[in-house]
Amino acid sequence: MKKLPVIAIWLDTLITAINMIMAAYAVEYASAALFLLLASIGATLCFIPHITRIHAWNRVFDRKYIWRYLGIGTFGTALPMTIMVYALNFTTPTNASILNQFEIIYSLLLAFIILHEKPSWQQLGGSALIITGVTMLLWQAGYTPQLKGDLMIIGCLWMFQISHILAKKLPTDLDGQTVACIRALFAIPGLIFLIIYVAYTQGVFFRPSWTLGGCVAFSAIFCYYIGNTLWYYGIRNMALGKATAIILSYPVLTFLLSVLLGLDNITVLKILGLVCALGGAYIVTLVPTKGELKV
Repeated sequence: MKKLPVIAIWLDTLITAINMIMAAYAVEYASAALFLLLASIGATLCFIPHITRIHAWNRVFDRKYIWRYLGIGTFGTALPMTIMVYALNFTTPTNASILNQFEIIYSLLLAFIILHEKPSWQQLGGSALIITGVTMLLWQAGYTPQLKGDLMIIGCLWMFQISHILAKKLPTDLDGQTVACIRALFAIPGLIFLIIYVAYTQGVFFRPSWTLGGCVAFSAIFCYYIGNTLWYYGIRNMALGKATAIILSYPVLTFLLSVLLGLDNITVLKILGLVCALGGAYIVTLVPTKGELKV
């Protein structure tokens, strides 16, 4: 039984690694916001039995927290994930997963600005490694469309931290699956707005196919529903630092799968960037802090 939380986190790590690849396939068949809208609706439907069983619908639509819920859905899924998935038109799943480690830098900055926590020398050293790894990827991209995609990902990661901060201010008696449901459900309004905006400015495209259906189903069922359930189960039954250290390894799996599927190639700079970014992420994450902003 003691191994179950660890197994849960490893399964979530595998799901996270595969989901980045699913998103890369999906962008060929649907606009990013439309793909995510379908996935969010699918995930919300998956949560219905749980919310109904525990009689939590009044909590999900509690007007006292409705704006906070919208903030979690908008900044946790709608805006950043739309940008990230759209960026996969230009960059690779491997680059996207490695660049995601840059979110830790935003976490330290927000901890300094909001909580007035000064980062330790160990955290600064880890941050320097992350920045070095990210710089290697940007250097390799050069002045190409891939650089555009990479910069889009780096530029949107701070939004996840805003979502985490809002989630931490929710009532403590809300269980993990209910919070995950709220995040999926309240991403829908923001995604609808984004679809309208994209339709007006550049047009929305949708090409129905079995590939797109599989990508949507995987993201909805495995990533947003099962993955989030596994994550919350894991962190409630083991040390958060250990769980985070495990899931931070998902770029390695994304890289291996991308190479096997022909979506990426092996380069020296990419391997060095991967090692530096992951090494820095481990160093920063395993340092205990007073007010953890990252989840």
